Amino acid sequence: MLKHLPNLLTLLNLSIGLVAVLLVIQPSHPHKTLIIPALILLGGIIDFFDGFLARRLRASSQMGKQLDSFADIITFGVAPILLINYISHTHPTILIVVSIAYALAAAYRLARFNLHDFSRHFQGLPITAAGLILAAYAAVYPQIPVITPALILALSALMISKRKIKRLEQKTPPKT
Repeated sequence: MLKHLPNLLTLLNLSIGLVAVLLVIQPSHPHKTLIIPALILLGGIIDFFDGFLARRLRASSQMGKQLDSFADIITFGVAPILLINYISHTHPTILIVVSIAYALAAAYRLARFNLHDFSRHFQGLPITAAGLILAAYAAVYPQIPVITPALILALSALMISKRKIKRLEQKTPPKT
C-alpha cells in the first residue's frame, strides 16, 4: 500500500492545481489573488514530497513520472499563467502571446524530462520553480505591466534551456 502513496500525492497535487484553475475562472471569488498562489505553493510542497517518497520507497515508475508531468502542467503551468492573465494590466495581445510561449515551453520541458534520465541533474529550470516564481510574483504583484511579459518570457527560456541545474535531493537510500 505504501508504494501507492507517491502517486496519491501526485493526484492530490493535480487536484490542487485544478482547484486553483477553477478559482481563477470564478467571476467574483474573494481573495483569489492570495488563495491561488497559496494553492500553487502547497502544490510545490506536495510535488517535492511525492518525488522524495517515490525514491525513498523505491516506488518510482513510468506511470508516476507521467502523472507527475500531468499534475505539473496544471499546477505550475496553467494555474499560474491564468492567474497572471487575471491580474495583469499588460496589453491582452502581448499577454496572450507570452502565455502561449510559457505553456509551450512548459510542455516541451516536461516532455524532454520524461524522455531522458535526469537523475543527477535537471536540464533547464524545472516547471515547479517557474510556476512558484509566477505565483509569488502574482501574490506581490507590483502593477508594472512591462515586467510581466519579460518575466514570463525569461521563465519560458530558462525552462527550455540546456543549462544543467543540480538537484536538491540526489541520494537514494541504501539497499537493505
